[in-house]
Amino acid sequence: CTQSPSPSGAGYSSAQSRLPLGRPHAPEPFSTSADALGALALSAAEGRPIVPVGTTSVRVLESAYWLAARAAPDPKPSGATLDGASQRAAPVSSHASPARVGDLGRLGQWDAYNLSAAAPPPSRLEALTTLHGLAEAAGGRLYGATSLCIAPGYRFALCDGMVTNFHAPDSTLMLLVSALLGGADNAREVYEHAVRREYRFLSYGDSSLLLRAR
Repeated sequence: CTQSPSPSGAGYSSAQSRLPLGRPHAPEPFSTSADALGALALSAAEGRPIVPVGTTSVRVLESAYWLAARAAPDPKPSGATLDGASQRAAPVSSHASPARVGDLGRLGQWDAYNLSAAAPPPSRLEALTTLHGLAEAAGGRLYGATSLCIAPGYRFALCDGMVTNFHAPDSTLMLLVSALLGGADNAREVYEHAVRREYRFLSYGDSSLLLRAR
């Protein structure tokens, strides 16, 4: 990604309305280690916040949580969801047959929203403990793929914030930023501050610590 001038506040506002919510996201592979999951489980047990570095890390952690939730047995009968599918999304094997030990399968673009609207999902400690146990049993590492699109209305399951750079206003990453900050208005306020102070945008620009809206 090449460096470009910081967008204006007006540019940010107009670009927000053109973000491609309906565009399908190609699945991206990821992996995570048992050591990392064990450290995260300890943080959850001690009540410490989980603040990953980078939007990719946020999507990996959130995706791993929902893959663990989807694989958990559902004791309740099926019911309607956002798209009329079954109450708990299909098990991992229905999306993609695991190709190797430790394969969590694939999370679809809107699966997390359906799962969140269905039966109560596990706590972060329960999910991380489950993931850590699976990674240990698989030899120390888990694999998966995700098409998760984090947009306003998404319920964050693991992440309390993130460290990230300032993104282009017409990118889908701005949906993630808006979701984390509690809506487009809060994100706009942060980015207008960045424009006024002439912060540098994109990959080689300035960084920010963004905390999840409560």
